[in-house]
Amino acid sequence: MNEKLQKLEVRRLEIAKSHKNNILLGFLFLIPSVTSIFYGATKELTVLMIIGIIFIVLAIIFFGKAAGQSSKYRNIIKTELIQLLLEDQFENVTYNPKAYIDVSKINATGTVRKPDRHQGEDYIKGSYKGITFEVSDINLKQRVEHVDKNGHVRVTYETYFKGRWFIYRFTKQLDQVLKIVEGRGSQVNKRNLEKFDTESIEFNKKFDIFSSTKEFGFYLITPSMIEKLLELEKLHRGSILYCFMNNELHIGVNDGKDYMELKLKTPINEKTIGLFTADIELIPAIVNEFRLDSNKFK
Repeated sequence: MNEKLQKLEVRRLEIAKSHKNNILLGFLFLIPSVTSIFYGATKELTVLMIIGIIFIVLAIIFFGKAAGQSSKYRNIIKTELIQLLLEDQFENVTYNPKAYIDVSKINATGTVRKPDRHQGEDYIKGSYKGITFEVSDINLKQRVEHVDKNGHVRVTYETYFKGRWFIYRFTKQLDQVLKIVEGRGSQVNKRNLEKFDTESIEFNKKFDIFSSTKEFGFYLITPSMIEKLLELEKLHRGSILYCFMNNELHIGVNDGKDYMELKLKTPINEKTIGLFTADIELIPAIVNEFRLDSNKFK
């Protein structure tokens, strides 16, 4: 592991150096270009304006090269570092940086409104202790119409969920549904479900709970589970939701964060990759903390 990280760090330094040089060259051409165009326009000197335009073109070329190097580094991180960390943690794991969880699976939970547009990336699929899982970044958007005073309509697509979605599959087929949503649960499909509270005042203030029956809800939400849910909530800003249905546990973390990203200026070493391992280690942590491999889910 250390040797592979060192090789990646050498490549990062090479790309970072070239990126910095191209940014510098871009600014070196951009500054005189603005001066030349402004002075040429003021004095009606066509030659100066042409020189200024040429300098702008050169600045764009160097800025474009720098952007390309950032993209190259991002691909290295996605295809090499993340894959390396995943293989160190799981067996039979696959990773596709451009794929994401099928939005129909998210819609089926009835925990968020159906999006008008959706995006995603960083799809991970694997298994841990016999529990299969899918994880990806998800960005859900709704269509919003804006009408001005003249009656003209402008349409935008606004994000209402951006974060990470987890799906865990265990062997037991649940015949009822349980939804736990941080906040008021206004987007939850509550059909055939009843709302109830736990004995934890702190938990009830943070989450709304809907279940097919209270008995089923209390069967799954034990005092130990409540403690784990509160701990997980404190680890993330934004809001979090859970849905037990069929043989699956869905977890949505709506925190506005882009996961699996590492900036070009950040050194690659055991300390900094902790940013990645923390995200990756959350996958088995949920299996362990919620005891999804126990007899309760078999």
